[in-house]
Amino acid sequence: MKKRFSLVIAVFLICVTIQPFACAEGAADFSGAAAAVAADPADRGHYVFRPVVCSVFMKEVFGDAMCETWENLVNAVLAGENTFACPDKHTHDWVMGQFPKHCLPILPELIDYAYDRSHPVKNGVASFTWLVSPEEAAARIAEFGQQIEEILNTVLRDDDTDFEKAAALYDYFCRTYQYNWDTYRDMFETYVETTPMSIFQTGTGVCSEIAPAYSYLLMQAGVEATTIMGGDHEWSYVRIGGHDYHIDPTFALNTEESLEYFMMNDEQRAASGFTRDRMTITSNYSSDHPHPVYTADDSTYSVLWDYRFDSLYPDENRLRCRQYTDEGEETTFDYFYD
Repeated sequence: MKKRFSLVIAVFLICVTIQPFACAEGAADFSGAAAAVAADPADRGHYVFRPVVCSVFMKEVFGDAMCETWENLVNAVLAGENTFACPDKHTHDWVMGQFPKHCLPILPELIDYAYDRSHPVKNGVASFTWLVSPEEAAARIAEFGQQIEEILNTVLRDDDTDFEKAAALYDYFCRTYQYNWDTYRDMFETYVETTPMSIFQTGTGVCSEIAPAYSYLLMQAGVEATTIMGGDHEWSYVRIGGHDYHIDPTFALNTEESLEYFMMNDEQRAASGFTRDRMTITSNYSSDHPHPVYTADDSTYSVLWDYRFDSLYPDENRLRCRQYTDEGEETTFDYFYD
């Protein structure tokens, strides 16, 4: 029997100037944070970073043409070019504006829109502006890819099911990252640019950084995932075993690994104040573009919602959960999954 467990990482971050994948001197470096999670080398996975990922939700919301244009853009960046095939300005603007956050969060640090924002596409070819040299961009993408591989290959195993991947990364986020209350307060005073890279660089973030980072790791691990926005909040949305579920890694950070926010259906999500009529999936583009009606109506995992995550035993298809009685006594419950 092999038990997968995590060590609690206490981190105190004082970051003034952030370099790629590192905080200021004296602060924690999260590029190797996953190394503290799994101790048995035999359990390491062999996941390979994929620069181009695009979930089924992106394809359903944005359409094939935009997803193909996204692939063209990433391939151009990897080739050190500054042009890519793109049918029109509409496609260009949405791909440049929405895809990086979900599909390659480091990209906005490397490139920007073309100088001529009014006419970025000419004869089916779009252009962009380099923020760093193509050589530096390639090096930073490679470094980012190594970080993603390190997380996945330490936290996950090759034969993990999609449910196990979601559960293991949920546990990893709870034990590794922290909510950034400073950013949260700043957002009430001024506009704050948020990015999933904050999680990978500093180990802290707000919901619009935490959820996309969680979903991105799931996508890299082969799980269909995106995010949903509603009521000034953002969380993850996944398709596992043919059903859709809400997962809120941000709320989980602040509730000691509560499974109340794991594999939720619409009813459970509504119980925390977020109803379907207030939700936007993936992007505001979904409000105008025809896409399937998404429903999370499966209650298979409802038994977990009263418990906290304790340990995952993939060899036995068992998730050990814990809870505390009114007297403060800890009790455990073993959930066996398919």
